[in-house]
Amino acid sequence: MSPIFHPRQVYVAASWMAPVGRYNGKDKENLSFLEMAERCGEVFKNSPVRRRDIEAVVVGSQNPSAFSGVDNTAAKIAGILEISGAKSVLIDTASSSGASAFESAYLEVASGRYDSVLAIGVQKMSESSTQDSTRIIAGVIDREESESGLTMPACGALVARALKERLGLTDEEWTAYSAMLTQRSQRFASRNPDAHNCFTLDVEDYYRQITNGRNFRYWDPLRLHDYCPMSDGMAAVILSAMPQDVLVSGVGSATDIPTIADRHYFHSFPATVIASAYAYGMAGIKNIRSFAGALHVNMHDPFNGFGPINLVDLGIVSRNRLLDALLDDSLTGPNGEFPTNLTGGLKGRGHPLGATGMIQIVENHRLIRERGFAAGLSHSIGGPINNNVVVLLERTDHYQMRSHEPYKPWGLPSLGRMKPKNVTLDALLSGNTAAQGSSVTTTARFNYKTGCPEALIVIVACPFEGGTYKFLFGVDGEYYDQVAAFKGSDPVTVERLDGGITVNRMPGRKFYTRSINGLVDLAETSWKRFTRQE
Repeated sequence: MSPIFHPRQVYVAASWMAPVGRYNGKDKENLSFLEMAERCGEVFKNSPVRRRDIEAVVVGSQNPSAFSGVDNTAAKIAGILEISGAKSVLIDTASSSGASAFESAYLEVASGRYDSVLAIGVQKMSESSTQDSTRIIAGVIDREESESGLTMPACGALVARALKERLGLTDEEWTAYSAMLTQRSQRFASRNPDAHNCFTLDVEDYYRQITNGRNFRYWDPLRLHDYCPMSDGMAAVILSAMPQDVLVSGVGSATDIPTIADRHYFHSFPATVIASAYAYGMAGIKNIRSFAGALHVNMHDPFNGFGPINLVDLGIVSRNRLLDALLDDSLTGPNGEFPTNLTGGLKGRGHPLGATGMIQIVENHRLIRERGFAAGLSHSIGGPINNNVVVLLERTDHYQMRSHEPYKPWGLPSLGRMKPKNVTLDALLSGNTAAQGSSVTTTARFNYKTGCPEALIVIVACPFEGGTYKFLFGVDGEYYDQVAAFKGSDPVTVERLDGGITVNRMPGRKFYTRSINGLVDLAETSWKRFTRQE
């Protein structure tokens, strides 16, 4: 059956981005969220599309109300850009918001509804402390899991641990691997004047800073330098039906289930596999490896461990190259088969959440026009790895010279299933009987000053009513030695004791609770401090 929707071709008329950093008056000039959005008007300076031609404005930003106190965001931005009268809409798919805004803008032009659309990604994180930002970001995580202490850094740690175990690496080998991945991202960031972390960090410095405590262990097995910085950023793209030298040849997006405990595994991201399959199908690409030597890959790597997984999920490398692909310049270096994250990636360039996906697209547009690439693939992850977007830009003449018959992908990975509503801890432990289960995985958060474990995440699989379901628990750091000894499938007992729930007699802990003002860290912060009343 022929598809009903026949998109028309969409071109990139212009793109612009500002350097990534902290626009707080210290690192860079002090700009408010709306002042940063206003700067996006710079995209019109070298654009064949004029400001008055714009018929819609699509803004990507993660929770601008919580981060910057801005509501009715898109209409305000259209106003300050002097484009009032055009349609305006805010897209928030967490940290993939910029890429999702681009996809939405693309569809407005592809549908024939509008001829010229402005897509913006903007995020200001420096107005919030690291602690408050962590709480805000935790809002994208399942409520029960976030209350048990799961944060986005913890999600990164669970992925890193899964990769470490899949590769069979010891603690020492994982640290060496992370050091080399960090050295790689910083090597390219140091060459990018728009990068937040515009400096090198070689393996020796990585280890030296472990010794002096600066590169402290954060969420096991990850250290400070295994995480991206908290950044501010802004970028804009004008999409047009008027032919240009670069076009949008493929766009795909997909979601995974919102709960982490219910995932089948953490060493691959099904939403990336599905999103890339649809992008390739739209572009008529049966094997993305046919673009060897012509493609720049700009993939989402906020934590060490994500990058190797992404390259496999995107179909760039086979699984047997998982370990070494990013360390092999003949494969992913500047002159390799698939140059990857040459601007430093999220780890080096920075990760201003809702702006990142747009920044990746702008970088690829620049690389196509200035560095001779025929195409640029961008990959953005939203939330707890569950709202992912893949965008393929291509030089128009390259697209026209190759076969590009679109197709619908098949054989896509299955997702985990969220627990049925009747499968709860109360139901599991009804009748005051203990539940026998097995350990799935764990991670631990460490105090950066003392190095002592503060909070533990434990995922346990328990049989119940003919099925096996996984539950996530928070446990105090004092039980670290006991939890660290867990191996996959070790027996675990979950039971009620003294009015609470225990895991192998370790009390389960709620580290966060929801309130009308967001997430309050009960373990470390008083309500008075959280509301700035001190």
